[in-house]
Amino acid sequence: MYVGVFDVEQRLEQMKKLLKEKKRLKELLESDIEQIERDVHTLEARMESFRQTVV
Repeated sequence: MYVGVFDVEQRLEQMKKLLKEKKRLKELLESDIEQIERDVHTLEARMESFRQTVV
């Protein structure tokens, strides 16, 4: 019986570690997405400015 409890506790610890890693990856992805969105908005503004000077 002890071995079964140990396995459950070990699995729980693995799942907690995995959850922590996934949350960190999610934060990194969200940060990357925000940066890309800022870059897209900057490029759109530059393109609009360029269009106004050309036309």
